[in-house]
Amino acid sequence: MGIRPEGAVLAGFAEFPGGKQLLPESTSETAVRECREETGLQVEALRLLHQEQFTYEHGEVLLDFWQCKLVDGQSPDSLQAPWKWIPRNELDSYSFPPANAVVLEQIRISTPVD
Repeated sequence: MGIRPEGAVLAGFAEFPGGKQLLPESTSETAVRECREETGLQVEALRLLHQEQFTYEHGEVLLDFWQCKLVDGQSPDSLQAPWKWIPRNELDSYSFPPANAVVLEQIRISTPVD
């Protein structure tokens, strides 16, 4: 996770890596690409956890949250700033945007990925 920078939409909120889908890629391909571009880590998309359509003051968003795992040989120790790897039991220490509420609950109660 990272913290959205000052001047950005939803500044100060925690966020997961992500971004806009570049057609014709699938949303799972978007998740993999965005993780690589933003954090430097190579991941494999496992399954769609949740899709959320949410309206903020700045506009409407459609978010696909993918459960991913690190590709063999990757280490969260190699994360690029401002990203960091946090244990799920620390999620409540951060303020995430309201659109993340359902997926955060799913992460809290889900079985870890090997």
